Amino acid sequence: MKELKYTDETDRSLGVAGMAIALVACDCESALAEVCIDDDEPLRLAEEFYFSGNPRQSARIAWNEYLRQFRVESALLLGNVLCRHYAAGRRPSDELMTRLHDFIFAEGRDHCELDDDELDRLYQRDLQYHTRLFTHPGVRTVAGDFATLLRMRRRMSAGDVLEQLARLNNI
Repeated sequence: MKELKYTDETDRSLGVAGMAIALVACDCESALAEVCIDDDEPLRLAEEFYFSGNPRQSARIAWNEYLRQFRVESALLLGNVLCRHYAAGRRPSDELMTRLHDFIFAEGRDHCELDDDELDRLYQRDLQYHTRLFTHPGVRTVAGDFATLLRMRRRMSAGDVLEQLARLNNI
């Protein structure tokens, strides 16, 4: 999606900040391996995050794991887009949000075989949560500070990221 391309290094660093904050907000910080603003994929997840199936697990357990991955990946996408816009003092366009919605729905149908009613409930809940999160002045401040530090340091380990985002606990 053209609208998701980063416009500059500041926009990119805010997107990475949004993804990192979304991981923390979803209690998935253990999935974070590192961030590097210079990489094609600036946020790297730990190998343990990815579930490739296990023949000894029941189908229900496997499906729940795929659903968890889908929800985290949706949160990363929402965090990226919403942080980039709200931290920069602007609202994402309706067209962008519609395209984001359609993309997330397609992923949910393809990977988890969810129907539109289930997807709508998950999407609306996640969108409301992340909108409240990234419109909060304290979160925007933390995101801006983190993005500035990332542009200076270029790469941060998971421990460094979590140390910088610890201020979120006080908001």
